Amino acid sequence: MNFINMDLNLLRLFDAVFKTHSVTLAAMSLDLSQPAASKQLTRLRDLLRDPLFVRTNDGMAPTPRATALAKPIRQALSTMRDALERQDEFDPCTSNRTFRVFITDVGQMVLIDRLLELIAAEAPRVGLETLQTPLPRDRAAALEAGEVDIALGHFHSFDATVHCEVLFEDYYVAMVRAVHPSIRDHLSLEQLQSAPQLVYQTSGDSPGIEQALLDASVRRQVAVRLAHVVGMSSTIAKTDLLMIVPYRLALACAQLVAVTILELPITVPRYHIAQYWHHRYNSDSGNRWLRAMLRRLFAQAPPLPIASPGVRTT
Repeated sequence: MNFINMDLNLLRLFDAVFKTHSVTLAAMSLDLSQPAASKQLTRLRDLLRDPLFVRTNDGMAPTPRATALAKPIRQALSTMRDALERQDEFDPCTSNRTFRVFITDVGQMVLIDRLLELIAAEAPRVGLETLQTPLPRDRAAALEAGEVDIALGHFHSFDATVHCEVLFEDYYVAMVRAVHPSIRDHLSLEQLQSAPQLVYQTSGDSPGIEQALLDASVRRQVAVRLAHVVGMSSTIAKTDLLMIVPYRLALACAQLVAVTILELPITVPRYHIAQYWHHRYNSDSGNRWLRAMLRRLFAQAPPLPIASPGVRTT
């Protein structure tokens, strides 16, 4: 017999006839007509080169070959049924799964602490690993391959195979130390252009602050560029540098050091922070759990202040 020619429906019919000793009852249990069931049985007999079932006074009696096949066929059907019907549900209380998330170090500073607190409370054995966001083509490939579960931040380089869910909105503000010698509670356009600035080089996609500065014809005085966010708060607190940062990052810094947060004197766009995942893992129970956690967590994010005339929503 050529196994390639075997049809799963033939095995289901075999099992039903073996159980009921009747082609008619087997057909009814499988929602088949009597002629269709008889045709399938004939095909199975031809494939196995055995009558399989013989009509007797007690119904269709199995041949020795059918009796030998009955148990392994039933076990195989049961194994396949279990595999197909099992949801493989993720249990946060017992799982020791480690989730991997693409996120910038700015995102880590703003978002990760609260996420870890929630995970520790609801899934104490679950681990979290953050990775710096690579080039756009590598992000998509890693999500598709399952090497990374979710990308968290502001990205615009994914194709239609990657799902996107907006978590919250943010926009840019200026930040200086609280005892800055010349900038108090208001930032003028002249001060924005003349003040030496600390610039952070994000590894994510730019939400448009550079374009906003260009549109306003602002040429800023860059004193230092940082590739990492480590030490950024203390640098601002100990120098007269000005830094343009997302509003929620400024709030996080304000919890660590004494800084003043100021609206920019130019039109700046609001932008979305979202979570991204590949369609292959849309139904994965663990991925769904992590997305729900992020959704719950950042639905509680502090609202943005009422927009000033220089802030617009895109």
